[in-house]
Amino acid sequence: MRKGFIVATAVAALAATPVLAQGRSGGAGGGPGGGMGAGPPMSPPGQMGGGMGTSDYARGIASQRGEFGRTFAEQQRMTAEQRRAQAEQYQALAQQRRAQAIATAQNARRGAALTQEDAKRIRAALKEDIEAWRDTFQVGRTDWQAMRNQWLLDRDALTPQQWAQQRAQWFAARDAWIAQQRAWASARRR
Repeated sequence: MRKGFIVATAVAALAATPVLAQGRSGGAGGGPGGGMGAGPPMSPPGQMGGGMGTSDYARGIASQRGEFGRTFAEQQRMTAEQRRAQAEQYQALAQQRRAQAIATAQNARRGAALTQEDAKRIRAALKEDIEAWRDTFQVGRTDWQAMRNQWLLDRDALTPQQWAQQRAQWFAARDAWIAQQRAWASARRR
């Protein structure tokens, strides 16, 4: 009996503690617990701190949302402009790299001596071409891997002359892919 009385008294004291703590702190501690990090002070609706009414808070929230929307739209416009600039930069660089690849392939067909170092350099350039294509056109992982597996063979799979041809043919395949994507997009717009 005595043990039950002590337990009941302890439970009653613990239950009353948050109420007492809020009463002493004047509600400044906020919700249950009343300590730092317990949340904002609890006030009845329409009696928010600082003299602001519910409608003032609603206008403030709407203003913040409107500002967020304007900021988000501006970021999207900047992103679209950046994408256009990136695409233009890619096209200029790709044209240079394409011309270089075709010239190397033509020289290889004419019998120019290419070394294993040339083969490594050509394969590395082809890898960069494929990665630039993926990044610029935001190609999905599956399509990128399929293209990579088709064109970026093992290092020793081809001779230096064949690597030169492989890179030139990659640009032809890339151009065909771009044309196919444009045709698909054009058909979807109709």
